[in-house]
Amino acid sequence: MGGELVQPGYRAFVTRVLGDEGRAWLAQLPGVLEELGTRWRLELGDELPGGLLSCVRAATLEDGAAAILKIGAWPRTHDEIRALRVWSGRGAPRLIAADESLRALLLERIAPGDHPGDAQADAVATVLAAIHASSPAGFPTLGATVHRRIDNAVRDGRASAQKADWARTRADELERNAPAPVLVHGDFDERNLLRCHLRGLCAIDPLPCAGDPCYDAAYWVHGNRRPGRRARLDAIVAATGLPRKRVRDWAAIIGVHG
Repeated sequence: MGGELVQPGYRAFVTRVLGDEGRAWLAQLPGVLEELGTRWRLELGDELPGGLLSCVRAATLEDGAAAILKIGAWPRTHDEIRALRVWSGRGAPRLIAADESLRALLLERIAPGDHPGDAQADAVATVLAAIHASSPAGFPTLGATVHRRIDNAVRDGRASAQKADWARTRADELERNAPAPVLVHGDFDERNLLRCHLRGLCAIDPLPCAGDPCYDAAYWVHGNRRPGRRARLDAIVAATGLPRKRVRDWAAIIGVHG
């Protein structure tokens, strides 16, 4: 199994973000794919575009079922594996197999798998209810996750120091008065929502953490980066019953950290 296994832009991103660790991971990737293909009896297909810190390949199981093989380049893949195990196919793809030492996941393939640019708030609320119904024990906290994202936004020039200070202060205020924590998806915009014949809407590629359910709702409001955020805010609040002010404030923080 030789040759280029990832798109040039993907290789460049992994190398830029992870440096020598990323180069080492890329060098080992052909052997990892071969090992997993043999162990899990997979027929590997094409690389699927869109990932930044994971190699994602189409795969066919021994029984002919379509699957996805995902191999992560960073440690947060362990949290994704644990979250998918907790969700057990509720609001997210079913995890067929995993190897935490290789940061590898074998997932059911979502069909048709297209992105719902017009997802309605009621359907989104159903996904949120499914993934938020789980215990968040053992996951990173939302507060730590948000602070790290704000710091990264400042370092990368995407946020000014003034906006970052406001966002940190407001996030801390929200955390001090937070509801009981749930297992939060952490990257819940429409890039990570797929239509599924079997499940309806389905959430993929989580960055899971333990915290306020309003954060995921706010991510859907802000993260789609198109007009109509106020209407989406009103719609998701009506569909979920979440507090409007908390969703609105988290959306403003997400606007700072991107």
